[in-house]
Amino acid sequence: MKFRSRIIQGLAGVFVGCASLAHANSVILYQNAYSYQVAGEFEVNASGNFVDIYAPVAAIGDNFETFCVESDVIFNPGQTYTYVLSQQDSMGRVLSEGAAFLYYEFATGQLAGYDYTDPSVRLADAGELQVAIWELQGGQSFPGYPSYTTDPFYALATNTLGAAAFNPDDGMYDVDIMQLWDGPAPAQNQLVLTGTIPDAAWTSGLLALTCAGLVLLARCLNQRQPAPVGLKARG
Repeated sequence: MKFRSRIIQGLAGVFVGCASLAHANSVILYQNAYSYQVAGEFEVNASGNFVDIYAPVAAIGDNFETFCVESDVIFNPGQTYTYVLSQQDSMGRVLSEGAAFLYYEFATGQLAGYDYTDPSVRLADAGELQVAIWELQGGQSFPGYPSYTTDPFYALATNTLGAAAFNPDDGMYDVDIMQLWDGPAPAQNQLVLTGTIPDAAWTSGLLALTCAGLVLLARCLNQRQPAPVGLKARG
């Protein structure tokens, strides 16, 4: 009986762990020295190993740098949000190939014309990259930002990809939109380099399968236990 009790206690601990992991998709965003006015670069601390696939110049410690894809939605720096990964933002706008291309180039440290070394120049470049991403994401803009018509990163995307810059990306560049949620309310969505990082649905499915297997194991152990002396076994 002691052995059975220990197994059940252990399984209960695993179940608690499964439940915690299934709800572990959390993220905190910060503004930093490279944040151009109210937009990117933003610094992201997120569950998952995303930072491991970023170039060192696009990461700060255990956090990675990103840009938003929604000029009409906000977030509160330092607040914890939940997130899901998607190829569209919370307003239904699909990630474009041009936006994904630019962010992939930035995150891998090879974006042509982007100064990763000089803080003041990098700040100005961040503003221009944000403008290009907004324009490629449904023609968005924000008051006080430069026009996309003279933006070097917008020109880079459209010259490199042509009309395809406005096509759906469909995961071509291993970039997703990180949809941020404060309960049922959306917060400003951000870009993330995924590489081989499993998405939230894959992770949740794996956890569900694991937990279901443990439930079955617990039932088998319960059925195999001999009945206590003086009582009849059922079944």
